[in-house]
Amino acid sequence: MPAVDITRRFHPMVRIGCRYGILSFLLTAIPAHATGSGPSGYENFFWILVWVVVLVITVFLGYLQQNRMVRRKTAELRRELFERQMTEKELLASDHKLRQSLAEKDALLKEIHHRVKNNLQIVSSLLYLQEDSMQDPNGKGVEILRESQNRVKSMALIHEQLYSTTDLAKIDFGRYVQGLTANLFDAYGIDAGRIRLNVCADDVRLGVDMAVPCGLIVNELVSNSLKHAFPEHGCGMLDIVVRLLNNGRMEIVVADDGVGLTATSDGEEKQSLGLRLINTLATQLDGVLTVDTENGTRFSIVLNVPEQTKKES
Repeated sequence: MPAVDITRRFHPMVRIGCRYGILSFLLTAIPAHATGSGPSGYENFFWILVWVVVLVITVFLGYLQQNRMVRRKTAELRRELFERQMTEKELLASDHKLRQSLAEKDALLKEIHHRVKNNLQIVSSLLYLQEDSMQDPNGKGVEILRESQNRVKSMALIHEQLYSTTDLAKIDFGRYVQGLTANLFDAYGIDAGRIRLNVCADDVRLGVDMAVPCGLIVNELVSNSLKHAFPEHGCGMLDIVVRLLNNGRMEIVVADDGVGLTATSDGEEKQSLGLRLINTLATQLDGVLTVDTENGTRFSIVLNVPEQTKKES
């Protein structure tokens, strides 16, 4: 039967200690017993055996203690790892639910803006049908219906832009003004070569609550210039400026080099629905409206705007 080293079952340090004790015993007890010198061989064997047993027990107990510590630490690490894995799974699940909720919210907002735009287009179409049924195509009633149609389109354009962009809360007001003026030039049949349009706008983003009244103000001012500033197919220039000022304010300027407001409007015209609407909206927004009629007509409205109206880079 082959010899078996039972120390292989123990920790490497234990095996070394056991082998060292056995070797010491052999080197001490066997020669002494063989020569009979010094203490008797049995006495040497007894004390060496006691020393070896104590050494083995000490090393073994140390190994057991270390092994318990290692197992306890391993269990703690496994438990901590399991808790972290569960936390990561919970975070991933929460993140997935949050992303899904945001996606549903965005889809709902897009659908709302799309439906509002469609409803406003229906109103605009009804006004157009009413205008088309008028007996006098150049009468006052047709003009009123056309102006109302342009106002509805100015509001529909805001929801159209919100629907077509990733930001469902705010619109690029400069881009909106470009689209609005293009619609007005088309509605009044204005040749871009006859009246040159210059739009200079800072990177301003406005929410729906502020974009709608500001859009209506620009709609009324541009319509007023296109109708009255250049009579008899006169030529000229129309400037629109949207800029951010200090202290959270914004200025909207609509200016033309036409014949001027007083030269084309009597007292009744100055109190037209469009001008009354401009004053009402400016008051609603706590804005300051100023009018300069030298060298044409220049309307300036200074408004307080909420924070973060500038585009994020």
